[in-house]
Amino acid sequence: MKGKIGVFICECGPNIAEKVDVDKIVDEAAALPGVAFVAKHKLLCSEDGKKFLKEQIEEHGLTRLVIAACSPKAHESTFMKVCEEAKCNSHLFQMANIREHCAWIVENKEAATEKAIRYVKAAWRRVGYHEPLAKKEIAVNPDVLVIGGGITGIEASLLLAHADRKVYLIEKSDALGGKVNEFEKIFKNMENTADMLAGKISDVEKNSAIEVFTNSSIEEVVGFLGNFTVTVNKKGERTEIRTGTIVVATGYDSFDPLKAPKYGYGKVDNIYTGREFEVLNKSGKIVGKDGKTPQSVAIINCVGREEMGYCSGVCCLSSIKFARYIKEKLPETEVVNFYREMTLPDKGYQKFFEDTQEKGVNFIRVKSVTVDNSDKGPMITWQNDNGDEHRNVDMVILSAAMTAVNDAETIADMLKISRDETGFFLEEHQKLAPVSTATEGVFIAGCAQGPKNIKESLVQAGAVAGRILSLLIPGKKLEPEVRTSYISEAYCIGCRMCLEVCNYGAICFDALKHVSVVNEIICRGCGNCVGSCPSGAVQTKQFKDIQIHQEVVEVLR
Repeated sequence: MKGKIGVFICECGPNIAEKVDVDKIVDEAAALPGVAFVAKHKLLCSEDGKKFLKEQIEEHGLTRLVIAACSPKAHESTFMKVCEEAKCNSHLFQMANIREHCAWIVENKEAATEKAIRYVKAAWRRVGYHEPLAKKEIAVNPDVLVIGGGITGIEASLLLAHADRKVYLIEKSDALGGKVNEFEKIFKNMENTADMLAGKISDVEKNSAIEVFTNSSIEEVVGFLGNFTVTVNKKGERTEIRTGTIVVATGYDSFDPLKAPKYGYGKVDNIYTGREFEVLNKSGKIVGKDGKTPQSVAIINCVGREEMGYCSGVCCLSSIKFARYIKEKLPETEVVNFYREMTLPDKGYQKFFEDTQEKGVNFIRVKSVTVDNSDKGPMITWQNDNGDEHRNVDMVILSAAMTAVNDAETIADMLKISRDETGFFLEEHQKLAPVSTATEGVFIAGCAQGPKNIKESLVQAGAVAGRILSLLIPGKKLEPEVRTSYISEAYCIGCRMCLEVCNYGAICFDALKHVSVVNEIICRGCGNCVGSCPSGAVQTKQFKDIQIHQEVVEVLR
């Protein structure tokens, strides 16, 4: 065994000490070749425990470390930091998980102890084959590129823009504001949208740290966290932008009711989608396509829910807002809202619903609803517990599901981020990393991640801003992962299988040498390429075949 090995057993309070014989583990570890020091401690992750660990490393001149404790996911980074403080290479260290893998799952204390001893011996044998790895530092660009100039993209840009940080705001249409531009008012307080939106757009235009690109699209993205290069196409003119992070705030599209023929859209006159009605209402006059003022209007909820397989959670509130529009401009017009389930998730939305009822809007719960043509205009047929019922109306508004944008797949491929089964961009973790993605440095916000209202979208824009502000600090360098993969040119057969499975875009193909090459700055050491390589040319530092083999041999001895 190389160097002086120290073995430390954490009792983890009663979690390990009550389930395994810690003293027996200490005795077994002390008898192993190359082990210079063995000790136990009640709680190594505590401040006292970390101080004790540092002191023993320094006092005994330990060069390699084995710590038998909890899961590496919980405290590997904690103990690696202690190694660094004690001037011991943090990669000449191996954890043995004797809590989750032994103490917590093996009822018999003797059996749990024997298993824990095997794990400690496996870590001891493996750590002797570890190689010292050195940290690297790279300079980073603190600037941010935001894709999507809707309300979410605007909010994120305003929060991030600073004298030391430039924001590039990319919008594919000719104006900022996105779909909120179409709204006259926003629920639940029916506030005027123009005032709110105009103020934010004005703030963007006056901010010298924000550069806006309208009528623009993203053509190519290369690079990694802190150093992305993005090609932007504006009416055929290409511009290269260097940025440190990317925010995807591309918004949403609406379900196309032509895909649900039962609602009569495109066949029956005077049927509007929700977005079409927003535009009609904002024009100042609510009239049918025949130019006549409607005396009766039907609003149908949940259009597209069955086809898409999810509830958007916003459509019900939008339909209530539509009813308010009509009652404000045409108080004598009869309004009927057909719904299956009324989704009112916020504490203030129940009152919004009840206030609308009091204005004379009739809400009818149905099992199903269809729209057909008739001599008297659109005919609504609905089914409930009383059977089928019918009535004619002058106008129909379809409150449709929110869907992923049409170019979501193209954007996902370009940024190497995932999408969920509904087509929206997928977050790294629903609770722990709700705005991060599989590609470090690329974030998602607002309806790009899933259906949301304006309030929720603004909150998520703030979450993204906070994440970026804490991640890329102007003047501060980043430390990339050092346990990266590497490819042996001698064994590589040029099949490019590794390129297909790399989630981070860290591997490229050298056509001259006919071999694949890993960019260690981008690589995160996930190991996908190692498992896919048919010739065994790929290895990951600290997870080499020889290291894993030595560990497994001792576990199975």
